[in-house]
Amino acid sequence: MDALFSKMLKAGSTTYFMDVKEAKNKKKYLTVTASQPAKEGDKKFAKRSVIVFSSVADEFVSALKEANTVINGEGAFTKTLKSGKINYFVDVKEAKNKSRYVSISESQPSKEDPTKLSRRSITVFNNAANDFVGALEEAVGHLKQ
Repeated sequence: MDALFSKMLKAGSTTYFMDVKEAKNKKKYLTVTASQPAKEGDKKFAKRSVIVFSSVADEFVSALKEANTVINGEGAFTKTLKSGKINYFVDVKEAKNKSRYVSISESQPSKEDPTKLSRRSITVFNNAANDFVGALEEAVGHLKQ
């Protein structure tokens, strides 16, 4: 499926891709992918993605903007968003080396076993947070067109 809009953001060894796509039902959605060199296995890159639907896109951007204001300071931040059966979690966390990052997670019933949850997440470190939010805002602008 071809993207209606794509944005790439390079941040250290991680490359983020934001792709606006259209589902079979003609509704648009945003796929945010983080790609890093693979540390093991046959693949060259390890990719993780989170899908954001238009119904929650504005709240998602707002939560990331809030997290971005907290990431360079102190204190915790956590926000949960819901869109149908999908829960999104935006959290500011601290790594072992004391650097701070935003964890973006998506949780939904598993396709294989609906009684279990499937969770996917990506990480945005503080040195990339401003650019990430800017790129996300641009992608959400195209999502709404």
